[in-house]
Amino acid sequence: MEIVPLQPNRLHGNHGCAGGGYMYLIINKIKTNMKIKIKLDDLSSDIEEVKRRALSAGTRFRLMALVADITEVAEGLQQEVLQRVSQEAVLDVDADTDFALLAERVLAMELEAAAADVHEETQTVNEALGMLSTTLSEVDRQLSRHHRDEEYARLYEQEKRRYLSSGTARRAKQKFEEWKDFECNGSPQPEQIEEYRTEKLLHMFEKGVLASRVEHIQRAKRYPGEVDFEQLDDDHPLKQTLLKHYAALRKQVDYIDGCLVVDPVRAGRHFYACRKDENAKTHRTNFLKYMHKIDMAQEELRRLQAERQEVAEEESCPLPEVLATERAMKYWRRLQASGLLDDHYQLQPDTTRKQAMYIADVFSERLQMRSKWKAFQDLWHINNLAQEKWEMQETGKMPARSDEIDAIFAE
Repeated sequence: MEIVPLQPNRLHGNHGCAGGGYMYLIINKIKTNMKIKIKLDDLSSDIEEVKRRALSAGTRFRLMALVADITEVAEGLQQEVLQRVSQEAVLDVDADTDFALLAERVLAMELEAAAADVHEETQTVNEALGMLSTTLSEVDRQLSRHHRDEEYARLYEQEKRRYLSSGTARRAKQKFEEWKDFECNGSPQPEQIEEYRTEKLLHMFEKGVLASRVEHIQRAKRYPGEVDFEQLDDDHPLKQTLLKHYAALRKQVDYIDGCLVVDPVRAGRHFYACRKDENAKTHRTNFLKYMHKIDMAQEELRRLQAERQEVAEEESCPLPEVLATERAMKYWRRLQASGLLDDHYQLQPDTTRKQAMYIADVFSERLQMRSKWKAFQDLWHINNLAQEKWEMQETGKMPARSDEIDAIFAE
């Protein structure tokens, strides 16, 4: 609160008595400060200041009355403040109670929501842990399986090496060579090789190599187009169980490009599963022996097919004899690899006439051909390559990729 300084020359005012002006200021100040809840200590300081002055009896009387009024007003104000404070305290208590209830409800809702979130997160975590556990189990299973597969393959390869180093394998190879010489005059035909393979399969089945597996097959799976057993007589002892024997064999071998190829893992697994069977060693040796004979026949078949393919390619080759020599074929392969020609020795769409001229010109020089242009013009169905060379000589401009073409024909 700001206190207005007391001025001695303001003791006499216009209120009809000495000190009236000063009293007016005091009263107005009291009224003003009461409106703003003046502090009583500050007001008492002003009254004490007035008392120290030489006041008239009337002024002292009015001052005393004023002090009484101030005291009454102050007491009333104090009562009002106390009452208001009491009401606010009650309201505060009610508000505190309501807030406590509300806070308790909010807390309960938050706890319930948190519990739901925790439950959901827990469920999510448990599902993730379950998936992780499943994945780890699968990984462990795959690793274990991979480890076991390696062991099975190693077992088969070990048994195969042992057999190939034996006298039985050497005798089998000798008999196969004799079959080629005496039965096929040294050049077996595909039909003869197919019959030989079928015969060895039947021998394997008759030896009971796969008997322990055949007895567990209720209904044999058919493999049409692989091995033809139709030539067997109806009274053949294996006629009824032939498909079962072949199905048992196919559990250990694959049929790839017309050939039966042993799968080392599956064959090794079969060896391991039958290790305690009666005559297990004999059956294992017979399996390796007959598959060895079948492999030799199939290798002969692949060699024969490769020879026939080579002959067919030569017969279907569009190249004239002068361009089909061994040296010429080397250049043709380089030109095809460069992308200037396709697989049929024809110009690629983006190979220009000038490039064709340059290829023919250098090619004929390397082969020392008498006729430089005709063979290439007939092969590529173009004319006037000589004119293209004349224009190149006149302009002095080499065709694109001429350096690359020179490198193709470098020795």
